[in-house]
Amino acid sequence: MEEYFLEKIQNFTILPRRFGLKGGKIHLFGCAKSGKTSIALDFAQKFKNPIYIDCNDPRINVDNAKSTLLKYYLEKKIDILIVDNFFANFTLPKLENIILISRSKNICLPNDFLSKQIYPLSFEEYISFDRRNLSINTLFNHFLKDGNLPEMQYLSEYQKISRKQEINSLVFGNNVDLFKNIISYQSRKITINQLYMQIKKQLRISKDKIYSFIDEIQSNGMIYLLSHMDDFKKPKKIYFYDFSISYAFCADKSFQAIFENMVFLELLSRYKAIHYTDNYDFITEENHVFACIPFPDQRIIEEKIRKSQVKHSKTTIITINYDIEGKTNDINWRAVSFMNFALEDS
Repeated sequence: MEEYFLEKIQNFTILPRRFGLKGGKIHLFGCAKSGKTSIALDFAQKFKNPIYIDCNDPRINVDNAKSTLLKYYLEKKIDILIVDNFFANFTLPKLENIILISRSKNICLPNDFLSKQIYPLSFEEYISFDRRNLSINTLFNHFLKDGNLPEMQYLSEYQKISRKQEINSLVFGNNVDLFKNIISYQSRKITINQLYMQIKKQLRISKDKIYSFIDEIQSNGMIYLLSHMDDFKKPKKIYFYDFSISYAFCADKSFQAIFENMVFLELLSRYKAIHYTDNYDFITEENHVFACIPFPDQRIIEEKIRKSQVKHSKTTIITINYDIEGKTNDINWRAVSFMNFALEDS
């Protein structure tokens, strides 16, 4: 049993992330392959007697593992415990440092655990993973095409699409066709009922099924439904954990939708509250609005500003490679490339 507890820790390779852990009792949750386990194992290397257990490992009898953990605890042979794929009735020893890992935030936890959502890589983190000394422009091109899952940089080109398909097939099982149908609505405004009415033309599905499925994948960060700033009853905009996911599942892809999803995830790593407005793609709690226009010129931007006719604290246009500042109708605005925006201090 001990060899299974130590196996993953001893063979672990550190991958740098933007933030670290401070210890204590922590619950890490989030979408599949976002790096939850890597972050926990990285932190565990600071301890003398770490133990890692994956409750989904078929080699491990969970009841026997609980007994062994209790024995280690009583013999003081453990100073941090990591429980991957944690479930509610797993008995925990009274340790100071415990990390629980799950996909969903909606699991029953002891009261003294702090939950932390783990997202896939930001662009800043993505370039820190580079081991080939690629140029920043090359890295951005790879990021835009390959997406933000940590393992993608270490796969050969021919492996990337099939790996994404494999991940989602494993995560969703019999619901993978339902998830694939939802992907076609990336970055679009739609209600769940409208989604149901469209998808039932392709799949035999009940309304209750799609509502429960959407709730489930929202809880684990596989999908985000963005509300209107002033009216929560308006259709939601749909974004995905991996902005490039349509490359793996859709024959017809929208570059605008992919780019907008990429910007959304970057903003999600910076701001606590994000919504959309009638005139802009995103607005933050500080009344900072963002528009995603991959290939603008000054005329296009000025038309956008004039059409909005609303003054906000800040107005930013996110582009692929266009940087300029201006003033239109007494509104100061800035156009900035995604690379510069993602790498500047937030």
